[in-house]
Amino acid sequence: MESELQELGQKKLTLKRSLISVSDKSKLGPLVKMLAKKGVEMIASGGTANYIKSLGLEVTPLQEVTGNPEAFNGRMKSISFQVSSSLLYKRGCPQDVAKALELGIKPIDCVICNLYPFEEASKGSDLSNIIENIDIGGPTMLRAAAKNYEHVLVCTSPSQYTELEKVLSSEKPEVSLDLRKKWALEAFRLSAYYDGMIAGELENRWGEEIKTMCLSPKRAKKLRYGENPHQKAWLYPTSNNGVAQAELLQGKELSYNNILDADSAWGVVRDLNKLSLGLNSNHDLSFSSVVVKHTNPCGLSTAYSKVESIKMAFDSDPVSAFGSIIGVDYEIDEDVAKFLSKKFVELIIAPSFSNEALEVLKKKKNMRLLVQDLEMIDPMPSVRSVFGGWLVQDHDDKLETKSDFNTVTERKVKKEQYDLVSFGIVATKHLKSNAISFVCQKQEGLMMIGAGMGNPNRLLSLKETFQKIRENGLKDLSEGVLISDAFFPFRDSIDEAFEQGVKVIVQPGGSKKDSEVIEAANDHNMAMIMTGKRHFRH
Repeated sequence: MESELQELGQKKLTLKRSLISVSDKSKLGPLVKMLAKKGVEMIASGGTANYIKSLGLEVTPLQEVTGNPEAFNGRMKSISFQVSSSLLYKRGCPQDVAKALELGIKPIDCVICNLYPFEEASKGSDLSNIIENIDIGGPTMLRAAAKNYEHVLVCTSPSQYTELEKVLSSEKPEVSLDLRKKWALEAFRLSAYYDGMIAGELENRWGEEIKTMCLSPKRAKKLRYGENPHQKAWLYPTSNNGVAQAELLQGKELSYNNILDADSAWGVVRDLNKLSLGLNSNHDLSFSSVVVKHTNPCGLSTAYSKVESIKMAFDSDPVSAFGSIIGVDYEIDEDVAKFLSKKFVELIIAPSFSNEALEVLKKKKNMRLLVQDLEMIDPMPSVRSVFGGWLVQDHDDKLETKSDFNTVTERKVKKEQYDLVSFGIVATKHLKSNAISFVCQKQEGLMMIGAGMGNPNRLLSLKETFQKIRENGLKDLSEGVLISDAFFPFRDSIDEAFEQGVKVIVQPGGSKKDSEVIEAANDHNMAMIMTGKRHFRH
């Protein structure tokens, strides 16, 4: 029997009876005309049947097959024993064929169906409309037809119609097994994606902590290559706002690494924008810029003007800024564009670009320009793969403010330095662990002027930070702030910081040696804040 089914499955399929039920009727006209021309009986319900009739074509009402009328405002149409049996029974199985004859079941060998537009409906706030746009009958038909692909063709998208029309227009209009298998897989992919969308939307609306994740090839975009040229890579956009949805205004196609770096840059300026830093003056520190290399911010500033902000970000580490990714939380204007046009920059991500800025930057044809606002609606969880599974966590959206600043030393941190402390915590939070940064205040605003990250021990990151500070020419460290992403396990780092002239240290605390570290700071008359919040970034 198995060999008989396999043999039958290899044969080409001639379409005789088709079930059509579509929400999206675009491109349907030429296809149904071709079906009619080839003598294929068309079965349809509701709006689809009316559309086919409007073309002057014959159509069999679905209720003639089901034996029941549409009911409950259209909620019940295609779900029936008769329709499912017509799709599911195995044509090569004598018992199935005999039972179909006994029950009066006529085979349906083609399903043309696309689903209720749930994704469009979910953009609104009306829950009742969203629920009504959950398709039940459509996925049932698709899955039944796809399961029986040896004997049934399933067509799920207007993008497939041209290929089907080409098959039907041939002298012997027979559908190959390869095409049936290919489109059956597309049907299951669509069904998985559709159910994942529904679950995700309801999880967000109903406050579920654990989220459904569905990486469907339906939306996957193949990238040129992965982290290295020998690796294959894809981008799977979701319906959520974020860098994966950003509009590319100019430049080459985005690479895997471009997207990672752009996301890092966007995350930094988004945090600074949310922090809403401002000094006790008539002008707020309103413009933040970040220079990113290999997902690490190597330059960062928040300043009173756009041009000063981008200049200070580059001055943080001019050498590392070569071939970097730039993120800002403001519209790129002509002056900023002129500055950036003189730099080797791979990509700029910003909420917008002025027309004058675009005129300047269009001369840099390979420079990628991405537009993405700073809002994030229903953020997806952070997901990383490990061999054998997935690690999932929510995003580190914690932003420390002065209410989190617990000064644990005899010497206190001056209140006028609180903005600098908050700025420095954001800078360090986005560096790879073990992370140390040093931030300072200038007349133009705040900037990160040294950082060490990604080292196996904190003392090494500390030494790298001081090396970078010396390269940048800052000699007096007494008015700056040194920040660590996690606790100092020993007093050696405090001793080293004192030797370099640091007066203020910020760290989360939580070590068994906290008392020893605090004692070291007091010995050196240094001020230390413990925030109680760690920001590891592996």
